[in-house]
Amino acid sequence: MTYTEYRQYMKNFFEQYYHKLSQSESALMMPFGNRNKEMWSDDAEPEKEWKRWKMIPADIREEEIEALERKIGAKLPLSLKAFLTVYHHFFETPIGRNSLYKPFEGILHAWNPLLVKYGYLPFTWDSECYFIRCIRLAEMPEEEKCGIYQIDHEILFDFDEKTVTREQIDEKMTFVSQNLLTYLDEILNDRDPESLQKAAKEAIVNALRDKCEITDYDCLMDRMEEDPDCIYEALRPVQEQYSLTDDDLEEFLEMLEYDF
Repeated sequence: MTYTEYRQYMKNFFEQYYHKLSQSESALMMPFGNRNKEMWSDDAEPEKEWKRWKMIPADIREEEIEALERKIGAKLPLSLKAFLTVYHHFFETPIGRNSLYKPFEGILHAWNPLLVKYGYLPFTWDSECYFIRCIRLAEMPEEEKCGIYQIDHEILFDFDEKTVTREQIDEKMTFVSQNLLTYLDEILNDRDPESLQKAAKEAIVNALRDKCEITDYDCLMDRMEEDPDCIYEALRPVQEQYSLTDDDLEEFLEMLEYDF
């Protein structure tokens, strides 16, 4: 794709994603000061702290992109350059903010020099801010082959920057999506890891309620002691639908202590 085509793709993505989130009353709300007045929505109430924000077209000069590239120590793929220069917005992770007064906030918040050194360009975090998400640059300039990977940020503290190898970094990376375009498409269509996890969790809770008459976590623990085979049998269709391993299923059941 050309840069112009990437920009059109990103424009369409942001507009569709904004429309999707606008269906929720709170998804586009932010506590604003006067400095960000340009990004208040047209119907924002000035006397209230929390206001809905709007996207505004970005006017980012090439010199600003070059300065960003010097700062992060990497040349931006055209897709990421388009991603950062079409609109100013306040989308949270796993997109990453790019407001009028803090352009490139998302990518700068995710940046890590060690990852850049070994060919991974961080550009955002997962929705829980636990994993750093990166574009793997090994296949550049064939951007459609530059996969999206993530790494647990705490693992980075265990590495000795002087001795860590590319292979050690590679081993700790987890594949997320084929490239930046598929990554955004999956988010837009609720096929991203966070959306799938949420859907799987909801399916597990519904199956436990409908098939096992389990209404809370304490009840689940009691039934697990009495008849665990019944629980696992009831959850087998969910496990197959979402391609969950036995370990995945155990992890979901543990999370229900807080999310049932």
